[in-house]
Amino acid sequence: MRALRALLDRRERARRGRAVVTGLRLVETALRLGRAEVYVGTCSWADPHFVREGAFYPRGVRSKPDLRLRYYATVFPAVEVDATYYALLPADYARRYAAWTPEGFRFGVKAFGLLTGHGADPKRLPPHIQAFLPEEAVRKARITHEEIPGEVETLCWEAFLEFCRTLWEAGRLGYVLFQFPRWTAYSRGVLRYLEHVRERLQDHPVAVEWRHRSWVEGAVRWEMARALRELGMACVVADCPPLDWAPPLTVEITAPWSVARLHGRNAAGWQPGAGVEAAYDYLYSEEELHEWAGRARGIAARVDRLFVMFNNCTRGQAAVNAARMVDLLASA
Repeated sequence: MRALRALLDRRERARRGRAVVTGLRLVETALRLGRAEVYVGTCSWADPHFVREGAFYPRGVRSKPDLRLRYYATVFPAVEVDATYYALLPADYARRYAAWTPEGFRFGVKAFGLLTGHGADPKRLPPHIQAFLPEEAVRKARITHEEIPGEVETLCWEAFLEFCRTLWEAGRLGYVLFQFPRWTAYSRGVLRYLEHVRERLQDHPVAVEWRHRSWVEGAVRWEMARALRELGMACVVADCPPLDWAPPLTVEITAPWSVARLHGRNAAGWQPGAGVEAAYDYLYSEEELHEWAGRARGIAARVDRLFVMFNNCTRGQAAVNAARMVDLLASA
C-alpha cells in the first residue's frame, strides 16, 4: 500500500518535534490528551499479513524479528503480544522484547487460551507441562480448561506469570488482556474466576474483553462494571461487527486507565468457518476514524492512560488505520 508508506514518511517528518531520541532510534512517544497518556498501536507486529503485505516494514527488516520490533517502535509506542494466546512463551522472549524497545514503549499481553476458556493445542505446551497430560489429551488437536489436571493449570499460570513479570520489571508491561470467547455468557462463576486472576497477577494491570452481549445488557452490565472496579480491572471498549451474539460498542470506565480494541466491522468474516484472515479483513473509513478519534478523546478525559489498539491486521490495514489515528489525535 503506497498510501501507508507516504503517510509514514509524512509522519516521520512531522513528528520530529515531539519525538525523543533514545539509545535505539528515534521513537514515537505516547500522545498527551489532557491528563491522559494515549498509546496508539496494533494488536500484532509479526502477523504474517502484517509482515508480508501493507508496505509497513522496509526491505531488509521483514525477515528479522529484532529488526521488525525495533522498527515498529519507531512508528508506534505500543503493541500487543498475540503469540502468548497460542503458546506459553519463555521469559527470555520478554527480555528480548524489552531489549529491542526503548523506555516508554508498552506491550499488551494476550492471556494464554487455556486461561480464558478458548483452549489450546496441547502439542504447543512445553514438554514439562505436556508430561502431566493424559495420553489421549496430547493426541487431540485442541484441549479445554475442563480437560486439564490441576497440575497443568498451575504450571501454565506459572509460565505465563513469569513472562508478564519479566516485562513488568523491565518497565514495558502496558496491560494483560483477558479476552473471553463468544460462548462465554454472563455467569457469576466467571466473575469469581476474575478474582482468581487478580490474585495471580497481583498489581499487574488487567483488561477484560467480553465477546458475548449478555455481559453488557440490563442489570448485568452494572454488576459486571462494579466487579471490575472492585478488582481494579479495565473493561475493554471493543469495536466489532454488529452480530446477534456480539456486544454493541460499550464504553464502561472501570479503572483509572482504559483499552480500546478495534477489530474491524466485517460481519461476513465473523461467521463460522470464515477463518481469522477474513475476520480481520477490514479498513476503517476516514469517517469511522474521525468518529473513533472523538470517542478516544472522550475516554481520555476520564482516565490517566488509554491504549487504542487496532486488530484489523489482514493486509496490513491495522497499521494504516493506527497511523491515521495518531494524526487525528495529535491534531486535536
